[in-house]
Amino acid sequence: MKVISHRGASGYAPENTLKAFRLAVEMGSKDFEFDVHQTRDGILVVHHDFDLKSTAGQDVKIAELDYADLRKFNVAAHFKRDTTTQHAPRLEEALDVIWPAADWLNFEVKNDKNVYPGIEEKLLAFLGSKPGLFERTVMSSFDHGTLRRFRELSPRLKLAYLGHGLSTALLLPAVKRAEAVGAVNFHLALRIAFKLNVQKIKKAGFWVGIYTVNTRKDALRMKEIGVDGIFTNHPDILTLKS
Repeated sequence: MKVISHRGASGYAPENTLKAFRLAVEMGSKDFEFDVHQTRDGILVVHHDFDLKSTAGQDVKIAELDYADLRKFNVAAHFKRDTTTQHAPRLEEALDVIWPAADWLNFEVKNDKNVYPGIEEKLLAFLGSKPGLFERTVMSSFDHGTLRRFRELSPRLKLAYLGHGLSTALLLPAVKRAEAVGAVNFHLALRIAFKLNVQKIKKAGFWVGIYTVNTRKDALRMKEIGVDGIFTNHPDILTLKS
């Protein structure tokens, strides 16, 4: 079972920052997840939300900022245990940190309602920047249109379907949607990661990843029911006492 660093070692350092990615590497991570946005001037950056409220405490959207302006904000302001200033990194900066250690990368593309037109083409071009990057990458998104555009642009790109607001009753229709875009992964919330649900998804031929798993007890339960990977803020989760 893969133990995937969720936004870096975000349980110990500010999420999606170079500090969090460096710490994940130091903790032995080989598998990484991070979120991708695009600034007004077309720079691919790593940050979770569309705005900076939860990280920098500022009600401003990344799509409305040039990268030079985005760098003025401290996206670690929310992380009270760390008083250092951190900036939202460019995608290539984050990759430079994790690439030497990386076996598997999950780019989660934040593009609801196609807020970043053309981001799919830009990301595919980025995947060509390093030998082996395309092969180790999975692209995921909660936005189904984004997944469709990726598939239209590249028949070979590995896609992951992200189930949003799913219940057990809605699982099979979601599996059908994942099949329709040619996804190979299905990423499911921990709250409905029951053995029967996981078996249904695996029976359909998908690699199953569960988010967000932050206790050792849940991690071991996921391993027992046959999950392929867990997304966690604690890369050392399997050695934690609780």
